[in-house]
Amino acid sequence: MLAIGAQMNKLIWIVDSPFSRSIKWLLLQREIDHTEHLLTWDGMKSDRLLAEYNPKLQVPTLVTKEEVLSDSLLIILRFLGHDWHRTTDAKLFRLGDCDFEATLIFLFRANLLKRRFGPSQESDFMREAGVTNYQKGVDVLLDHLLVNTAKIEVNGGLVLVFSMILIARFICQSDAMHDYRFEELLQLNDALAADPHYQELAQNYTGHQGHQGHQGHQGHQWPFFLVA
Repeated sequence: MLAIGAQMNKLIWIVDSPFSRSIKWLLLQREIDHTEHLLTWDGMKSDRLLAEYNPKLQVPTLVTKEEVLSDSLLIILRFLGHDWHRTTDAKLFRLGDCDFEATLIFLFRANLLKRRFGPSQESDFMREAGVTNYQKGVDVLLDHLLVNTAKIEVNGGLVLVFSMILIARFICQSDAMHDYRFEELLQLNDALAADPHYQELAQNYTGHQGHQGHQGHQGHQWPFFLVA
């Protein structure tokens, strides 16, 4: 087995993975001592350390002295406990894990179809599904989970959802989606911009070299904020 150090937690992650960003933020916020093994989407396929500890080649993976946590939810439960599922943080995480992840899948597939075969009914259908799913997710976020956007608590679930919103807007190719409830989403942007741990994340990893692109978007890195 590859050595990682006897006492230190090691986080294996990718800057452009929303789940990775969420867990990295959590470790910073909880002041969990750790080192990191930072990968790119292309590099993870042949990475020996990741293959050793997580044969499924998934990120984030947290290697501790006692165990290997190969799923974001397991990492969260280790540090936040089993009552976490009752919190708004958990509801936000679930919204990202289900609704917004489905949005990204629709949009990635729409772009892939368009790139390979040109504009078509199939690519339009996928994009429309992504836009509709995104708008529903934003409605749940703003109308039910974060009703008071003037006082937003930053947590791992919010980092996850916001990261997915950033990616969705980046790849959507849809004005209707890009502009949807934008002014309200800016309040989330402001809350994260004021959070010292998210600031650290953005400052240290914006423009990370070695990024190989994701799902055909070679050369781009997903942003950390809605506006510069």
